[in-house]
Amino acid sequence: MNYTPRIDEQAWTPIKDFIAAAVATCSGKTAYADRDLYRASTGLVSWVRSATALPLSEALFAPSVIEDFVRRGLPAYSPASRGNRRSVLLRMSEAILGERASRVRLESLPSSTPSKPYSDRELRGLRDWALHSSASRRPRALALLGLGLGAGLSTGEITASRCADVGEVESGLTISVRGQRARTVTISPEWAGAVREAIEGAGAEDWIFCPDRTIGGKNMVTNFLAPDRSAAVNVQRMRATWIVRQLRDGAPAVQLMRDAGVRSMTALSRFVPYVDVA
Repeated sequence: MNYTPRIDEQAWTPIKDFIAAAVATCSGKTAYADRDLYRASTGLVSWVRSATALPLSEALFAPSVIEDFVRRGLPAYSPASRGNRRSVLLRMSEAILGERASRVRLESLPSSTPSKPYSDRELRGLRDWALHSSASRRPRALALLGLGLGAGLSTGEITASRCADVGEVESGLTISVRGQRARTVTISPEWAGAVREAIEGAGAEDWIFCPDRTIGGKNMVTNFLAPDRSAAVNVQRMRATWIVRQLRDGAPAVQLMRDAGVRSMTALSRFVPYVDVA
């Protein structure tokens, strides 16, 4: 594949063939796409080259080297991102070294601080903001809140949603989420009306949020909110609010993992402290 690294050409040239060979060895043997393998291995190998005197060899994918890289070579990464990068590299280690991938005791990474959910008062303020927006902005504001607070969608998922993704079942209104975390989520009844109004009169292939555009993109939300400084809208906080509400209402753990699009309860358990005060 045609991969463009985020390091300069001088650092990339000596290692690109080694990286390509490592990715070729791992391709199809892990749950990760080749682009993820390239990104993770490039970071590891370029750091090792700059921080140590180790030569280019399979030994660079030893778990002990990976652990050292995760601990010292990713200072700007959040704990969650460091954990994800480590997981990719350890799967590569297993594919490349096989039984030689001796295990080391992995350092526990601290959980990243979750976004604070909105209070009931703040939620009323958000609803009032949307309802009192201008005629042209109101459907967009309602779509943003309906999908964020009503279904816990991320920014990319909100901007990728089309009207055809909305369905009606016995339990209520649903949204079929596109992308890597594809799933179908039942929209909370209190926000289902906002989504219905947002898509009223729209075509099946129209975007739910900002339908008058030709492409998606996470910047759509930022650009939409920019002219209105009074809007205290934050997609991460909306998702956190939705997760906390599900936990407080006693949603089954496995079902909540599916609805949230996460692979483990760890991603949800960090919101538990907010449940009692929500």
